[in-house]
Amino acid sequence: MKRALLFVLLSSACSPQYNEVPALDYLLTVEQVGPVAYRDPIGRVSPDGRWLAYTERDYIHIVPVEGGAVQVIGYGRSSIRFLTWLPDSRRLAVRERLFDRSRQEWWIYDRVGGTREPLWPTRTDVPDLLTLDMLAWSPDGRSVAAISSTGDESIVWLVDADGRNPQEYASKERLSFPAWSPDGRLGCLSYEENRQVVYFPCDASSPLFIDQEVYGPFAFSPDGDHLYYGAPAEKGFLDLWSRPTAGGDAMRLVRFSRDAYAPSIGSNKRIVFKSQDYRVFIAMASADGGPSRPITTFQSETPSWSWSGLEVAFTFGDWRHVTDDFHYPDIGQDIGVVTVNSAIPHEAPQRMVRQSSSEDQGMHWSPNGRWIVFHTHDEESDDIWLMPEDGSTEPRMISEGGNETGWARWSPDGEWIVFPSYRRNDSGARQAQLFIIGIDQETGEVTTPQAPVEMFVVPPDALSAGVDFPYDIIHGEWADSGEALVFEAAEALGRKSLWTIPRSGGVPMRFHTFTSDQVHSGISVSPDGRWTAYVDRADDGHFQIFRVPVGGGTAEQVTYDPSNKTQPAYAPTGDRIAFTVFDYRTHFWQIEP
Repeated sequence: MKRALLFVLLSSACSPQYNEVPALDYLLTVEQVGPVAYRDPIGRVSPDGRWLAYTERDYIHIVPVEGGAVQVIGYGRSSIRFLTWLPDSRRLAVRERLFDRSRQEWWIYDRVGGTREPLWPTRTDVPDLLTLDMLAWSPDGRSVAAISSTGDESIVWLVDADGRNPQEYASKERLSFPAWSPDGRLGCLSYEENRQVVYFPCDASSPLFIDQEVYGPFAFSPDGDHLYYGAPAEKGFLDLWSRPTAGGDAMRLVRFSRDAYAPSIGSNKRIVFKSQDYRVFIAMASADGGPSRPITTFQSETPSWSWSGLEVAFTFGDWRHVTDDFHYPDIGQDIGVVTVNSAIPHEAPQRMVRQSSSEDQGMHWSPNGRWIVFHTHDEESDDIWLMPEDGSTEPRMISEGGNETGWARWSPDGEWIVFPSYRRNDSGARQAQLFIIGIDQETGEVTTPQAPVEMFVVPPDALSAGVDFPYDIIHGEWADSGEALVFEAAEALGRKSLWTIPRSGGVPMRFHTFTSDQVHSGISVSPDGRWTAYVDRADDGHFQIFRVPVGGGTAEQVTYDPSNKTQPAYAPTGDRIAFTVFDYRTHFWQIEP
C-alpha cells in the first residue's frame, strides 16, 4: 500500500504541468510597401465576429474570419488612417487623408454594395467633423464617441448617431481610443506622467489600474467582465493581456518576439489581434546586375558610402514598434558605420557615429571626409545638422524650418548640400521641395544660406509669375560635381517620376516615369552621371533595384533575389550599389480566451 502511494506521488511530481493557453488560429498576412513613413496596417473584426476588415495599400479588404474570398473596396488615392465597424456589421466608418495632407475626411463604406458615402454630410455642429478622430459607435448604435485634440487638451465627445447634439464627456491632456463596454459605459486611454493608462469609465477620477502601461486599441469581452489590451513586456514589445474589469490580476494571452496588440472582439467571444514582423538590413550588388550580398544582419537601413568606398554608414537601432512610435520622433534610431570588405556580414556596427534620444538618420560624408551631415529631430528640430566626422565638436543645425526633412547629399565638389523638406501652402496642402545650402568643406562654415531650388512648369515672364512645380520631391542627388541635380517626385499614390534640373533652378525635365507604390524609396546617381538607380516593382512582385540612363532610355533591372529593396546608394567607384532589404508584415490571428 505504501509502495503504491509512493508511486502515485512520484508519478504526480513528474507529470508535466500545463498552463491554460488559448489556441491560436492564424488568419492572414498583410505586407507593407516600405519601411519609411509606413506603420502597421489597421484591422478590426465585425461586431458579429464574422468579418475582418483590414487595410492594405490604401484599400480596404474584407474577408470572412473563417476564410474565403476577399472583397477589396476603397478610393485608393488616399491614406487610410482609421476604421471601425458600425453595430450592424455591414458598414464601416473610415478616416482618409488626402495625398497632399490638406485634409482628412470621414466616409461610410458598405460591405455588401462596396459603395461609400460621406459621413454626416449635412452636419454643421461644433466641433467640426474633420477635427474628430477615433470614432466608436455604442453597442445600441444610438451614440458615437469621438476624440478631438487641440493644443494641450484632448476631449472625448458624445454625439447622436446622426452626428448631432455633441456633448463634452471627458477631457485630459492626451486621450485616445474610446471603447464601449456592453453595458453602455465608455472607457478610454489617457497619457499622463509619461505613461498611458485606462480610465473606465472615461470620466473616472482615477485609472482602472496602474501596474501596467496600456496601448490601444483595447476591447471589452461581450459580457463586459474582461478587458483585452496590449502592454509592453521586458524588451518594450507589446504582448496581449486580459484583466477583469472589476479588478484582479492581469493574464498574458499571447507573446511574440515583436508587438502583439490591437484586439477587437465579436459576439462569438473570439478575439482578433495582430502581430508585427519588421526586418531591415543592408546589402549590395553589382551595379551592372547580379546576386545580392548581405552587409549587415542587424536592424539597419538608409545606406550611404564613404568617398573612399571602404565604409557604409546607416541608420540602426530598435524602432518601428508601438511603444517606440508612440514617442516619435524620439525613437531608437542611431547612426553607425561598417566596412564593406568583409566576406561575413556584420552583426553589429563597427563604429558609432551619432547617438541621441531622437531619430538620427540619412548621414552623408563630405568629399574630404572631415564632416558629416545628417537629419535629426534633436532639440525639437526637423532639420539637417553638421558635425565633424571625428566628433570633436558638438553638431549644429544648418537648415531651418524643416518639416519631414529628408536625406542630405553633399556635392562631389564639396561646395553644396541638397535635401528635400516639406512646406505647406495657404490651403494647408503639404508639398516637398528641394533646398540647397552652400558649404565650405574645409571649415564646415555655411557659405550660402538655405534656399529652395525654384522650379516651374511654366517659367515666369514679364506678364506672369509662372506655374510652380506641382509634385512632391521625395529625394535629390547630384548629377555632376555640383551644377545639376536629379530628383525623384511622387505625382500621386502609385505614380512616380525622375527629373533633372540645374542647381540654379528653372524648368525640370522628366526623363522616366514608373508606377511604384513605395513613396519614400530614394534614388542614387552613378559617379559618372550616366545612371540613376531607383526602386520599382519587378515582374516577381518584389521591390527591386533598377537603373535608367540619366536623360531617358531603357530601364534595366539590377537585383533579382526574392526580397524587397529600397534606398539604393551607388558606391563612389560606380561598380556597386548598396541598398536596404526589408520585410515588413502584419499577421492577423484569432484566439478564444
